Amino acid sequence: MGASHFMQGWATLLGSLAMIALILTSLGFMLRIVKPADAVRYVGDVLGIVILLTLAPGILVSAWSAIPAWQQIALVAVGIGVWQLMRRGRQPKKQGK
Repeated sequence: MGASHFMQGWATLLGSLAMIALILTSLGFMLRIVKPADAVRYVGDVLGIVILLTLAPGILVSAWSAIPAWQQIALVAVGIGVWQLMRRGRQPKKQGK
C-alpha cells in the first residue's frame, strides 16, 4: 500500500469523523441534551472543528503528493524525532538518594 493510498484512507477517516460530529451535534439539539443557551455558544466551535476535519485531509493529501519522496522521508524522520523528544520529556525523572 503506497503513501497515496494511506493519505486517501486518512482523508476518508477524517471525513467520516466530521460527519459523526455533525450527527452527534444534531442529535444533541433534537433530544434537548444540549441547552439552547449553551448550543449557541458552542455552534461556532463545532462548525470550526467539522470544517477543519473536512478540509484538512484534502489539503494534506495534495501537499503530500506534491513533494518529492526524499522530502517525504525527511518529514517522517523529523516527525519521529519530535515524537521521541516528547515521549522522553514525559518520563518521570529518577531521583537519587
